Amino acid sequence: MKRNIIRSIVPVLACAMMLTACGGDENVHTDPNLVSQLGAGSGATDPAATGDAVTIFDYDMTSYVTLGDYLNMDVSYNETEITDEVVDYAYTSFLSDYAEAVDPSYYATDREVRDGDIISLDFCGKKDGVAFDGGTATGYILDIGSGTFIPGFEDGLIGVMPGEEIDLDLTFPENYQSAELAGQAVVFTCTVQGIITIDSILATANDNLEPGQDKIETEEDLRDMCRTELIKQAADYAREDLENQLLTALPDVVTESQAIPQELKSAYDDLTLKSVTNMASYYGMDPETLVSYYGMTLDDYIAMYSYPQLLSDAAIYCIAVENNLIPTEEEFKQLLEDYKTESGIPEDQLFAELTEEQYRVYFLEEKIMDFLIEKYVQ
Repeated sequence: MKRNIIRSIVPVLACAMMLTACGGDENVHTDPNLVSQLGAGSGATDPAATGDAVTIFDYDMTSYVTLGDYLNMDVSYNETEITDEVVDYAYTSFLSDYAEAVDPSYYATDREVRDGDIISLDFCGKKDGVAFDGGTATGYILDIGSGTFIPGFEDGLIGVMPGEEIDLDLTFPENYQSAELAGQAVVFTCTVQGIITIDSILATANDNLEPGQDKIETEEDLRDMCRTELIKQAADYAREDLENQLLTALPDVVTESQAIPQELKSAYDDLTLKSVTNMASYYGMDPETLVSYYGMTLDDYIAMYSYPQLLSDAAIYCIAVENNLIPTEEEFKQLLEDYKTESGIPEDQLFAELTEEQYRVYFLEEKIMDFLIEKYVQ
């Protein structure tokens, strides 16, 4: 499978920009694609056992809640600025990460290792002639000068020719994390497989271009591509953060004007219970034990998340009604067809995890999030 050069930048972006993913609002209407990929016990809601459980579409929620000022909630759109410093960090990390995808046939083997090179290395560390745990690797991608290894290791490889075997007589620092190795003299037998130059990275990148992508001619092209993707990802992270803020704020933008049917409240309690049960199963424990780590009982947990989730979905429903955004049956069928195509889920498995009504709730939430984000980002 060809590797997408763009996607390979993504893992270093969050670190480069010091961004962290939000925990969300325990939304029981999990992304159906995640449910399909992860399945029950993954922490995602398992709707397979929900049967014909009711949803907000079984009621006219405008009769049960009053909608407040949803266009002036206390949320903000915060997009990270992509500075040269951020690009420098991300680009350096990207090169190291992408070096792992370079085919060995592209390695440079006709010159000595220099400071700053990325190399592919085989090594075996021995203490008193016996290999120690964690001291052996094949094809390890190492940035010379990164300080990844103990003092003297990377410096000792400078000047070595690929294919040449060399013994490095070194001593672990006194404060090394492993008591068995701290302060101990060891020998690392090393062989540099090859040097991963920028030309080899460019060649591999061009081998893995997707249809329609322009050939990457120079390192500057690669750096520009990195910057472009960082800008896109910064906007994606900002959007995701805003969406989480909106979902958290939505329960407070509606008030219950008459008692919401107990059947619907119970359905949300059941979904929340299933969600935490699956989450607990993933960690090999029961739900009571899991929530106890947060100083809560299971009833406390359900009370904390179930009703706010119901209010959030009720707000979404009312916003959709007010703005004539409830998908028609034809639109819903098209959304479902598009989702099936994009996810690759076979027809006979489409409703194995989610009921049709749960798909409706999920698609409606996505539609209203798009609507609200457009309003708040203007």
